[in-house]
Amino acid sequence: METIVGIDLGTTNSEISYLKDGKPVIINIDNQPIMPSCVGVDKSGNLLVGMAAKNQAVSDPEATVLSIKRKMGESIKIPLGDKEFSPEEISSFILSELKKQAENHLGIEVKKAVITVPAYFDDAQRKATKDAGALAGLDVARIINEPTAAAVAYDAGHKENHKMLVYDLGGGTFDVSLVVVEDGIVEVKASHGDTHLGGDDFDDLLMNHVAEEFKNKKGTDLSQDVKARSRLRASVEKAKRELSDNPYAKIREEFIFQDHHLDIEIQRLDYEEMIRPLLQKTLDCIHMCLKDASILPRDIDKIILVGGTTRTPLVHEIIQKEFGLEPRYEISPDLIVSMGAAIQGGMIAGHDTHSILVDITPHTFGTSAIDEYQGMMRPDVYIPIINRNTPLPVSKAEVFQTSHDEQEKVEVNIYQGEESLAGDNTFIGNFMVEGLSKVPAGNKMVLNLELDINGILKVTAMEKATGLSKEVIMDTKNVQRSLDLDAAKKNVASMLSMEEDVIDISVGEEKGDLISKAKELRIRAEKLSESLNEEDAKEIHDLLAKSLKAVNEHDWETLSDVNESLEDMIFYLEE
Repeated sequence: METIVGIDLGTTNSEISYLKDGKPVIINIDNQPIMPSCVGVDKSGNLLVGMAAKNQAVSDPEATVLSIKRKMGESIKIPLGDKEFSPEEISSFILSELKKQAENHLGIEVKKAVITVPAYFDDAQRKATKDAGALAGLDVARIINEPTAAAVAYDAGHKENHKMLVYDLGGGTFDVSLVVVEDGIVEVKASHGDTHLGGDDFDDLLMNHVAEEFKNKKGTDLSQDVKARSRLRASVEKAKRELSDNPYAKIREEFIFQDHHLDIEIQRLDYEEMIRPLLQKTLDCIHMCLKDASILPRDIDKIILVGGTTRTPLVHEIIQKEFGLEPRYEISPDLIVSMGAAIQGGMIAGHDTHSILVDITPHTFGTSAIDEYQGMMRPDVYIPIINRNTPLPVSKAEVFQTSHDEQEKVEVNIYQGEESLAGDNTFIGNFMVEGLSKVPAGNKMVLNLELDINGILKVTAMEKATGLSKEVIMDTKNVQRSLDLDAAKKNVASMLSMEEDVIDISVGEEKGDLISKAKELRIRAEKLSESLNEEDAKEIHDLLAKSLKAVNEHDWETLSDVNESLEDMIFYLEE
C-alpha cells in the first residue's frame, strides 16, 4: 500500500508525517520534529533550506526569505541571490527538503502528499499551494484545512461523540473551526479566520516597542537598518518564547548598531497588553464561527489549541474566561496538523482509519448581475451561488438572462465574500462567453460553480438553448495571473541540487552505474511492495534505506554491497 505523507506547510515552521501501523509518525529533520520555513542562499549561491537558512538570517537577512506563506497567491517576485522567485517557487524549496528528508527516513520515493492550508485561505492561495507541491515533485492528493487536520488527529484517539472548537493560531494565520464528531464522522460545521493574524504580528508589536524605546534612549532607529532589524527580530522571538514561561525577559544585543548596545527588559504584563487587541480579534472570529454553525458557546465540549503561538499564556486565559472551558493540547500544537494530514493521507491510500472527514468551504462564491439594491436597479449586485460553510465537494448552478436583444456575448465576473455589492468582495476572476444566439433579451445562461475537495473553484457558463459553454478554473484573484509551471520548474531545478546532476559532475561513470542500478532496484522493489509479507517488507525497507543513505554519503562500497543484496532478494521474490 502506497505511502502518502502529510505536510503542514507553516509560516514559521513546517512538519512532515506518515502513517505507520494506523498511527501518525513525525519525521525528524536535523533531529528536530519541526523545520523552520526559511529559504536562503549562501555566499556561493547554494540553496539553504530550514535551520541552515534560519541560522544565516541574522548575518545575511537580504539573502534569506522568511514567512513566505503570507505571500502565497500573490503575483509578486521575491529576490533571492541573483534570481527572483514566485512565492510558489520559494515554498517548493521547503516542500522539496521535506520530501527529501522523508525519503531518507522511509527508504522509498515519496510521490504523494496531503498538504494543509489555513481554513480561511482563498482560492488563489490554495491553488498556489498545490502548484508549490507540483514544483517540488509531489502529486498533491488533497489540500485540507489546518483546523480540520487537527480535529482528525485529535479524534483518532477519542471515540466519544463531541462538539469541538479548534483554535489555530500559527505564525502568520488564525483559523477557528467548529467540528462535530459523531460515530466516527468528523464534520466541520463552520470556519472563520484571518490570513494575516499570527505570531509574526506579535513579533512586530514587540519589535516596534523595543525599537521605539531604543530610539528614545540612543536616538537611533533600528528599523531603518536591515541587519539591525534582523538581529532585533531574532532577539524578540527568543524573548517572546521566554515570556510564555517567565514574567520577565531580557533583550540583549551587543553592538546592534555601530557602537550601540541593546539591553532592555520586557515584562509579560506589558507584552500581553500589546497583543490583547489581536487576541480580541480571534474571539470575534470564534463568535462568528459559532453563529454560522448555530451553536451556543455552552454547547461546546472541548477547545483544542493548535499552532505554536497558542503557547502564549494570555491565549489560555482569554479562552477560559470567555467559555469557561480549559483549553486542551494533549497533542503538541506544533505537530497535530501534520499528523492529521498523515491520517488523511492514509485514508486516501486505503489504510484502515477510524474517521471519515467532511470538510467545508469557509467562503461564499458568486457573481455580479443586474438586480435590485436598496430600491434601485444596479449592474453590480452580488449574487451568491455557493454559500460559506457548504460541505465539500460541491456544485451549484443558477440561471441568468441576457439584458438586451441579440446579445452575442456575456462577461462573467466571479467574486468571493459576503457583501451585497460585488465590488465590495474579493475579485476572483472573469471571462467572456461569446457567440451567443441572436435572440431577444432574456436568453437564459446557466452559471455553474464547482468547488473540488481541495476547495479550488471551477466555473462553467452555458447558453441553455444551444449548450454553448465555456469552462474556467479560477486559480487566482486575478485571472490574468497564471503561474507558468514549466518555466517555474526550470527555475526551481536550477536552484535545487538534483541528484542526477551530482552524479554526472562528481562521481564518474562507474559510480553513476552503481546509482542507476540502485534506482532500478528501488523501482522493482516498489512494484513488489503490496505482495510482500511483513518480514520480507521490513528487510526490503531496511535495504532501501541503506541504499539511499549510501548514495547521499557517496559510500560506494556499501552501495555496491546493498545493490547485490537487494538484487538477490528481489530476484527470489519475483519468482
